[in-house]
Amino acid sequence: MATIDNTPEPVLELLWKEYNSTINYQRTKNQIRVTMTFAEYLSLWSTTRINTMAKKIAQGQKSIDYYMGNKLYAPVCGWVSREARVIGGTMTVADARIMKSEDSLKMFRFQTGDKHEADARARIGDAKRGVKQSEEHVRKRTKGQIGKKRPPMSEVAKAKLRATRAANKIAKATNSD
Repeated sequence: MATIDNTPEPVLELLWKEYNSTINYQRTKNQIRVTMTFAEYLSLWSTTRINTMAKKIAQGQKSIDYYMGNKLYAPVCGWVSREARVIGGTMTVADARIMKSEDSLKMFRFQTGDKHEADARARIGDAKRGVKQSEEHVRKRTKGQIGKKRPPMSEVAKAKLRATRAANKIAKATNSD
């Protein structure tokens, strides 16, 4: 666990920038207020990561820039879990931890069991509605369905299907005249 006393000065300067960046990111992107102090933020960092940063700084600016800017492995201040993050809430030292940026991204990707909100479903539907599928797309979709057993249809579903087919038949007859 890092403290102000046991952290080299160049690393402290770098972590101060990261601390301010974390506060700004959470405020602008997630409407979250960060209430942890810089000393609490430092306590999240392991001595191994601090030593690595000190070595990278000693190697030169390019080395530390690459380490801190790497999209997959750069250390970032993230959430302990998905449940801890509440949009518009508060981030405390208990809710935060230092992790690879890749792990932080994975935590909030859409996962099995997640459901889109109603407005997101509407936007997706609007984007797809009216777009003609290519012949290749139709072929692939058809091939994926061939040989698959469908569950039995309910009577309500059958009635809806009959009504839709009848309406389409009438519309087609009306348009061809």
